[in-house]
Amino acid sequence: MSEAGLRVVIADDHGVVRQGIRGVLEEIDGLEVVGEAGDGDEALRMVEELGPDVVILDVNMPGKTGLEVASTLRDEGHPAGVLILTMHDDPEYVLQAVRSGAHGYVLKDAPPADLREAVQAVHAGREYFTARVTQQLSVGLRQEIEDEQVRSRLESLTPRELEVLLHVAEGLTNREIGDKLEISPRTVETHRERVMDKLRIRTVAGLTRFVVENGLDRPEA
Repeated sequence: MSEAGLRVVIADDHGVVRQGIRGVLEEIDGLEVVGEAGDGDEALRMVEELGPDVVILDVNMPGKTGLEVASTLRDEGHPAGVLILTMHDDPEYVLQAVRSGAHGYVLKDAPPADLREAVQAVHAGREYFTARVTQQLSVGLRQEIEDEQVRSRLESLTPRELEVLLHVAEGLTNREIGDKLEISPRTVETHRERVMDKLRIRTVAGLTRFVVENGLDRPEA
């Protein structure tokens, strides 16, 4: 496939990596690597000065990160397509890249053909995410939804219900919790039932695990 006039800037803080990327991309007819940057700030300057069609960014670089560069280009309305090329396949990185305005995300261990295909897709105005990256994006979105649900459920607890939850996680009985809070064991049981309903957890073990997994502070003795 010919890509006449396809101008690319490569940004990565490792010269050997930039050279390897250049070698892979120059197999595309008509593609020209017009600049190489070793950090995020230099990448921004090059994009502004050279006006590439596609900019390839590593995530971790000195100065501005690749994600910060992507965000800046998006906010400034720069027309260059942004492709993230990184070793990070963590769902959070993928999610942040999408939110930063990246049009594609490729892992450095992907076949060279994937990188060439990604550059061509981004240049054509399409998004490009490999199957592995798409899976991680799905994981990240699902985790975000779950985290939001947890926050919502926690916010639905009254201060008293939260106190009861934390004491239950300490392994205290209803009577012991009642003594600490100066309320009756029956009232403690009512609060505990409400907590279970709001959190959708039906066992004491489940409540304890919820407290631990979400890093909730236990009340002082």
